[in-house]
Amino acid sequence: MYATRPIDSSANMPTIQVQWKGPNGSGPEWVPLKQDWSERWCTLPDRFTNEFALRIRDFETRSSDVFLVTFMKSGTTWMQELAWLLLNQLDYEAAQSSYAMVRSPYLERSILYPDAPDSIARCDKMKDNPRLIKSHLPAQLLPEQLWKQGRKIIYVARNPKDVVVSSYHYATGLNYWHGSFDKYVDEFVSDKIPYNPYWAHVIDFYRMRDEENVFFVTYEEMSRNLQDVIRRLSRFLGCKELTESEMDKLLNHLSFKNMKESKYGDQTGLLKALHKSDDDFQFMRRGIVGSHKDELGAENKDKIDKLTCTFLKKYGLSEADIFGVI
Repeated sequence: MYATRPIDSSANMPTIQVQWKGPNGSGPEWVPLKQDWSERWCTLPDRFTNEFALRIRDFETRSSDVFLVTFMKSGTTWMQELAWLLLNQLDYEAAQSSYAMVRSPYLERSILYPDAPDSIARCDKMKDNPRLIKSHLPAQLLPEQLWKQGRKIIYVARNPKDVVVSSYHYATGLNYWHGSFDKYVDEFVSDKIPYNPYWAHVIDFYRMRDEENVFFVTYEEMSRNLQDVIRRLSRFLGCKELTESEMDKLLNHLSFKNMKESKYGDQTGLLKALHKSDDDFQFMRRGIVGSHKDELGAENKDKIDKLTCTFLKKYGLSEADIFGVI
């Protein structure tokens, strides 16, 4: 059911590309998107075996589950904190005493960290109700029941140039990837970085944004008008409407400054304790839209823009249609 092919990457782990062929070769028929799924491959560590993939496909969901899906470094932790608080009656005491990754575990974490406990089993055994589960997997590799039973999915997208900059600092800071920034950009546009291809990941959810169980939002929207995003997300999750004072407190809690200064808001300390990292590694760096403008360089910017234009032309879209003017 799964096809794989090895690729040569500078990632600090053997890497493959995975395709879900489906029981009859037509792809994941349960995903509400009709397209040629043979064009959809996903770059992952080779620990994403057929057995692991099938365990995720067959993951037992609950009616109250909420899945948070993003391409890496797209505002995941920010949205984890927001969604968890809405789902847990704004329990700031609990939020300020444990990390988001503890309260909202990462479904496929085991493939990235070989010494980590079984992440699928951990998600399965969660006693929380509702469960908020994080994944970076594309639509076709997520649990089948998400689509067949209409489980709620929050999808956060971020513009590719900022994703490249943020993910490079993250991957090199934790020694998951070795090489120059120029090399990283080349491998990103060649789909050799984990979870690539970036645009296939984003566009499939963008095209499903009107599905009843999908809440599609961008990092840029959250940065421009977080209050509006909170109101819309609260309705999507079936949570209560916030009072003015509740909204003000939540906005203050979710500010980049406050999260970065919080032990449990910024996961730098935890990640340094768990993994071999550079001394200057920072999980939360700048938290702005357009961080690429003073880090990317004209040549690398052009490479990513060409990738974007070529891919989105097939759908009659531009980058600004999805993210606005950056």
